[in-house]
Amino acid sequence: MPLEEHAERPAARGPVNTTGRSWAEDAESVGAAESALPFEPADGPPPPPGRAARHTVAVLGAHLGGSMLAAILARAGIDVVLVDSPHDAGTPAGETTVPYTAEVFELLARRYEIPELSALGHFGQLPEELRKTSGVKRSIGFVYARPGKRVRPHQVVQFNVPGEHGESHLYRPDVEAWVHRLAVGYGSKVPQGRPTFTEVRGEAGEFTIELADGSAVGATFVVDMSGPDAPMLKRLGTGPALRPLRHSSRVLTAHLRGVRPLEQRVDPGAGGTPWTGGTTQVVFPGGWIQLVPFGDQRSGEASLTSVAVSLDAKLWPQRSASAEDDFDHLIRQFPDLEWQFEQATAVRPWASGEPWQYGANTTAGKGFIVLDRSAVRCDFTLSRDVTLTAELVHEAAAHIIAAALDGDWSTEHFRALETFQASLIEHGDRLLRSALTATTDFRLWNAFCRVWLLHSMFAALSLKRARNDALASSGRPDRWRELEHYRGAGMWFPVYPGFVALFDDMERLLRQVADNRLAPGGAAERIFGQLRNACFIPPLFAFGDPTDRYYNFTPLKRIKVLLWAKRRAPYMVQRVLTPGATVLPSVER
Repeated sequence: MPLEEHAERPAARGPVNTTGRSWAEDAESVGAAESALPFEPADGPPPPPGRAARHTVAVLGAHLGGSMLAAILARAGIDVVLVDSPHDAGTPAGETTVPYTAEVFELLARRYEIPELSALGHFGQLPEELRKTSGVKRSIGFVYARPGKRVRPHQVVQFNVPGEHGESHLYRPDVEAWVHRLAVGYGSKVPQGRPTFTEVRGEAGEFTIELADGSAVGATFVVDMSGPDAPMLKRLGTGPALRPLRHSSRVLTAHLRGVRPLEQRVDPGAGGTPWTGGTTQVVFPGGWIQLVPFGDQRSGEASLTSVAVSLDAKLWPQRSASAEDDFDHLIRQFPDLEWQFEQATAVRPWASGEPWQYGANTTAGKGFIVLDRSAVRCDFTLSRDVTLTAELVHEAAAHIIAAALDGDWSTEHFRALETFQASLIEHGDRLLRSALTATTDFRLWNAFCRVWLLHSMFAALSLKRARNDALASSGRPDRWRELEHYRGAGMWFPVYPGFVALFDDMERLLRQVADNRLAPGGAAERIFGQLRNACFIPPLFAFGDPTDRYYNFTPLKRIKVLLWAKRRAPYMVQRVLTPGATVLPSVER
């Protein structure tokens, strides 16, 4: 039976949208409904001594990805147990979304009938208690800094997010607790007291997960999302389980209080908005610092900011065994950053890793699959960490639901999922390696970030079109088939081929810069030339003009883009930019 047919069968348990309210209203009301759930729910009476309660699927790792997957599987009627990993609370994770991330969350909500997941990509739908500690993201800004010098006013770029998107800064401790309660609400089992696992014993079909309190749970199939020392990695052969990625930088992370607002030191310019209104990336040769402010109050001693630093170890070697001292040495090279962090104090300890990035060589084994943070760790910049997690959960859920319905837990059944994950890891590696090369020169970064934004925008629009087309074809058993084919450049849904070619050409040019075969300025001019001449980019965007450094999508501009799309855009671009006859009004968002 085709994969799509499995996904269409009715779910056996879990809340269903039968209230008569809109999808968005259901998602917005989840905070009150879920807050009544116990934080550490019991799983009924314990099994008899010496016997482990058995389940169909065990998900190792009760973080954002693991809890979302467990909620989806439980909603589909699968007996799933969600087990905490020793690394869940202490492992740094991405905390910012982009419009494409929001569309993947929306797809999870619609396809698997869990409307609450939509809120993760739409800040206004989050429960009030999460909105207080997280934050709305109104822009993404890039500030180019040079060692020993102040930021030049013309070396900044800012993309302002249209108001209806409501992108998010996700304060992970609170968001992950909420998604965990959501999984329990949909029927996922959780060991009483939430002990972490210590070991996995047994073989395919008869796994036993031993827990820190001396108890155990059993499972037919294991989804390992626990972290880099994941127990199932050891079962994937005699060779190295993990490999370093080509984008191999060292990373420093922390949560700080008292970070001064950068707009008090670096003017966003007449076309910009305050940097603290969104995500800011301070870029310099060989690295960047990403700033993610939380809450409504983003200035003063009480303000909380997530800080993630990525550094080329050749240009910025480690100066101290202390990650905090290493960060202090870094910011002293940049006058504006030294001022910004002068009074900041760490409230989540500094963590570091060198090299930070890794990918698994293989991920599908007998009776298990290794996913997400067990199989890959990527940079937090450009929202890659959160986006990749959502993408992998979407794909993994379809394959696991199909396996449960067919009773086919063979390794071969999960080869396609393994290939899909490997493709996304490769795309992320290419993207981040290109980004690091682009830091060489502001002109090159100015060109690179426009291709990245264009890629993200049209990926979001194309995924939205594919999702709405599928939902409008509810009678077709294969309606999700178009979301199964990898098209390149990280896209696994129908997209105009020109976007893939643009990304590939940019990455090729940046490889030439990295190999000293092309000057940064020459590469930048070629990229801007492609942006000016591409028939699929609305001219109103002005992405080919290096002096137009502010993107604000006003209602008037929206109307002009729609008129351009109807008259001049290629058909596939026209379909993603304009409402189509195949889209139901109740489905369109």
